[in-house]
Amino acid sequence: MKEIKEVTAEAENFRVENGIIRRDSIEPLPVGSIIAVQFQIMGYDKDCDGSLMARLNALDLNGDATGWVADCIGMYPETGVVLDDPEELKRLLKT
Repeated sequence: MKEIKEVTAEAENFRVENGIIRRDSIEPLPVGSIIAVQFQIMGYDKDCDGSLMARLNALDLNGDATGWVADCIGMYPETGVVLDDPEELKRLLKT
């Protein structure tokens, strides 16, 4: 396990051309890479069949909200694990 590498403005060749911001496209990870993103459950909404759908807020490695809110993501034993606190993911990355 490793951190996702940051793509810098320098690597993207960030520039302004005729008043328009331009960047070169850089893939931070190869296609096919598997990543884990932590979410905080913000609440639940009933689906049309009565089952519950979680409203999720993505968190950064410090446990702070990123602003990306996801919905309609199923939670099953084979699709994820529960972290007791945001520090757990940091500890996992350091091992």
